[in-house]
Amino acid sequence: MDEIEALKQMDNAMNNSYDLLSNNKTIEELLVMKGISNLVFAHDIESPPTKTDIENIIQYFKDIEDFEKCVTLTKLIN
Repeated sequence: MDEIEALKQMDNAMNNSYDLLSNNKTIEELLVMKGISNLVFAHDIESPPTKTDIENIIQYFKDIEDFEKCVTLTKLIN
């Protein structure tokens, strides 16, 4: 996997985790939309997300300046 593909996968994982954590989409909806090969997450979906998981996802969205998602995720911590 080249660097661009790795960045795309990371973006996909972060957005999938965001959609799941913010209750925008269920795993089933993501599976139908993206297919099994693109169903990657930035956190362990078999356990509740840790504060560190959420903070890492928030940092990603801060870095790409998607602050609306940061606000939504910050509410999960507080």
